Amino acid sequence: MTPLPPLPNTALHLFQEFVPVSPDAARFWLEVGAVALSLLVVLSLLLRFFGSENARPGLLVLGAALGIALLAAGPAAMELYLLPFIPTPTLAGIDNLSQWVAQWAHQSPWPARTALLSFGLLLSLLLGVVPLTKWTFRVPAFLALIAWLAGLTAAVSVASLIRTQLPTPPASETKIKKLN
Repeated sequence: MTPLPPLPNTALHLFQEFVPVSPDAARFWLEVGAVALSLLVVLSLLLRFFGSENARPGLLVLGAALGIALLAAGPAAMELYLLPFIPTPTLAGIDNLSQWVAQWAHQSPWPARTALLSFGLLLSLLLGVVPLTKWTFRVPAFLALIAWLAGLTAAVSVASLIRTQLPTPPASETKIKKLN
């Protein structure tokens, strides 16, 4: 008796069966679809649980799409408007602060650019996404923040699970698909 293949592997084979694309594109779209679905499911369950009567599928998809766009806008604004104009000593100070925090937390330090982009993501979450969710779904801001953090955690977990569970395509198969 052979063991059952893991679910991500089976989904990848089904996707490749019905949509003939390269293995890299199939992996990408499988991962994007799983992340989007997990984010929508967790957001809808939590918003409905928190008492939102507006957690309808269409409004939820629109709110999640706008939320993701706002989340991406924070780091993009930092990259375009802030990072080119920060002097080198300030970046060195951010690096020193990051190293101090890393030693204190026993983690590896983040470069200044990564720390600033993460700060932009956090600002866009707190100043854009949470108020949008609060007003759209009529839930308290704290519960909207919890819903988004849980949804994003679930999405990242699903993405990492898919990356670790899918086998890497053979190099010869990838080259053949790219040539066709």
